[in-house]
Amino acid sequence: MRLKAYPVYLLYKTCFSLLFSMATVLSLVYYSEVVGLNALQLVLVGTVLETACFILEVPTGVMADLYSRRRSVLTGVFLYGAGFLLEGSLPWFGTVLFAQVVWGCGDTFITGALEAWIASEEQERLMDQVFLRGDQAGHAGSIAGIVLGTLLGNLDLRLPIVTAGALFIVLGLVLVRIMPETNFSPAREKENSLLADMAGLFKVNLRFVKGAPVLLALLAITFCGGLASEGFDRLSTAHFLQDTVMPSFGPLGPVTWFGVMRLLGSGLNILAAQLLIAYMEKKGASSRTGVVFAASAGYILCLLLFAAGRSFWFVTGAFLLTGLMRSLREPVLTAWMNAHVEERMRATVFSTSGQLDALGQIIGGPIVGIAAQQGSVSWGLACTALLLLPALLLVPAAGRAGREKA
Repeated sequence: MRLKAYPVYLLYKTCFSLLFSMATVLSLVYYSEVVGLNALQLVLVGTVLETACFILEVPTGVMADLYSRRRSVLTGVFLYGAGFLLEGSLPWFGTVLFAQVVWGCGDTFITGALEAWIASEEQERLMDQVFLRGDQAGHAGSIAGIVLGTLLGNLDLRLPIVTAGALFIVLGLVLVRIMPETNFSPAREKENSLLADMAGLFKVNLRFVKGAPVLLALLAITFCGGLASEGFDRLSTAHFLQDTVMPSFGPLGPVTWFGVMRLLGSGLNILAAQLLIAYMEKKGASSRTGVVFAASAGYILCLLLFAAGRSFWFVTGAFLLTGLMRSLREPVLTAWMNAHVEERMRATVFSTSGQLDALGQIIGGPIVGIAAQQGSVSWGLACTALLLLPALLLVPAAGRAGREKA
């Protein structure tokens, strides 16, 4: 039985975030305490993940445009399940690296295809609102996933990862039954081979992007975001464990604090997204430039404060605000890009964006990892913040290019 696309999209965002949060809320603690990774190895785990995403992102996006965005999303969900089952079952560095490749491959099947699918199925809706509502649904799911993952993690740090992996498989089976695809027209020419179609669509996409200055600027912003994300994702837990004293939390261990912080962050993001939806409904699409610029500047400032802090409560506040700035920035940037993309190459362009984000993380990850290894975790985090500075010039450039096109 197929349902309508918008409720399926919100259900997907909720369930996916629930399971992803369950699997990852304590994953860095799992890597540190069970697998025994050091600071450089923690960053290398992320680098392997992003390398897999970089290599596969555009081919999987082209496949989604050629065959089916729905099938692409379903494939990604099943690969997520397999990756997390592998990661939690065998706590070895090599196994963890291979698991990143498996569920990283799954991520490439979803990235671009999901956004292109909902944009095609719900053409009458405002995409800013759709993506922000999806972001809210995701954070609501994260709250449940954080609670479940933290409770399970206090029993065994492997348990939430393995459980989430199994439930990803269940989610994929449910989506097979309910996920529709009614407005998709395959870009493939039947008389051509698959490789010829992939090459042809990629060349068309490349020419289109080159001829659209606003898209070039937005893709460059995405690249800068990738540069500035890997260090925060991989080193924030180490910063708490090494540079602050975490208060006791009743009978539960210090690990519970990471769940509590993720929980608070999700609640804060839901509230802020609701305020942003109301603001953008009032101001319209022209407000995108200001929102993305303010969120980027806020991310830099909050991350620098996070890196410099030593008091647990100060560091926690800066951590929550840093995550909030990034959370508000991404759906608006996605909607901005969607407004300048043609339907038949939508998944490919979004996948190109995902590839540039992965490339940024591949480049930025080792830089901040070496900085943390040679200096300190705080220094690595500060370097991460500075890598986003070029975006403060690119965002106004994208706004000007968009106005000139209009």
